[in-house]
Amino acid sequence: MNESNDPLHGVKLEQILTELEKKIGWDKMGELLNIRCFTNKPRLKSSLKFLRTTPWARSRVDILYLKTFCSKHKETGKLIRGILAQKTASETTSNKPTPFLWPTLKNK
Repeated sequence: MNESNDPLHGVKLEQILTELEKKIGWDKMGELLNIRCFTNKPRLKSSLKFLRTTPWARSRVDILYLKTFCSKHKETGKLIRGILAQKTASETTSNKPTPFLWPTLKNK
């Protein structure tokens, strides 16, 4: 995807959170995204720290930003589908717990 077509290109996470907070507020973000950093004493600094280290939460915030501010941009739908595809691909590969295997006793 060309960077000029990406509505998130050049937009920093701090700017995303600031604009979302002005437009819909912390309470509504907490309701829509169900992320604790928005529901339990939300602050910009702590939310930035959490979102920078938590990819699943960051992708939710990115999607909310795209739907809120970039819904008319022609690449928004493609970008949201890409984010969701990355999310589902990572969930199926990395978050699957390994199945438990009972140890077998070896007879001598």
